[in-house]
Amino acid sequence: MVLEVIMPKQGMYEGDVTLIKWLVSDGVSISVGDVLFVMENEKVEIEIEAEDAGILVQNQADGFVGPVGSVIGYLVSTRQEYDQFQQDK
Repeated sequence: MVLEVIMPKQGMYEGDVTLIKWLVSDGVSISVGDVLFVMENEKVEIEIEAEDAGILVQNQADGFVGPVGSVIGYLVSTRQEYDQFQQDK
C-alpha cells in the first residue's frame, strides 16, 4: 500500500509553504507519531508527525516551496515497494 505524504494545511492559511527540513532519511521505517519534517508558512514553523507507519520515500528535497496539499513523499508498506520507487526515479 502506498500513502501520500503531503504539506498539510495549518489553520486558515492556504498559500505556499516551505519544506524546511526532512527529519527522517529516505528509506527509513517510521511509526505513527514520528516527526517527519519541518514546514513553514508565512506565520509559523511547525514539526509534522506521521499519521501512518511505513517506509519513507522522499519525493521533494529540503527547501521545496509549493501549495498546501503538495505531495512531498510517500509511505510504502514493503521494501519491495520502496525499491520500485527508487528504480522509477
